[in-house]
Amino acid sequence: MASAEQTVCVLCGKGHVIRQKRDVAFRQWSDKGYIHCRVTVPIDSCDRCDANYSFDPGIDKILDDAFQREYDKR
Repeated sequence: MASAEQTVCVLCGKGHVIRQKRDVAFRQWSDKGYIHCRVTVPIDSCDRCDANYSFDPGIDKILDDAFQREYDKR
């Protein structure tokens, strides 16, 4: 999202959606037990109601790559 482009929040209708990078920790079950991961992903959030959006299709690849990296370490 370009810095000049401002998107109105679809939930509250008043706030503006801003893209931020956030650290996300998750765990996923595998044949080796739980795999714990930590990644930084771009998240769009409303500056008024704090709603979080993650429409970026690249997030799935980031999460999959993080899981595979940690899985390979075991």
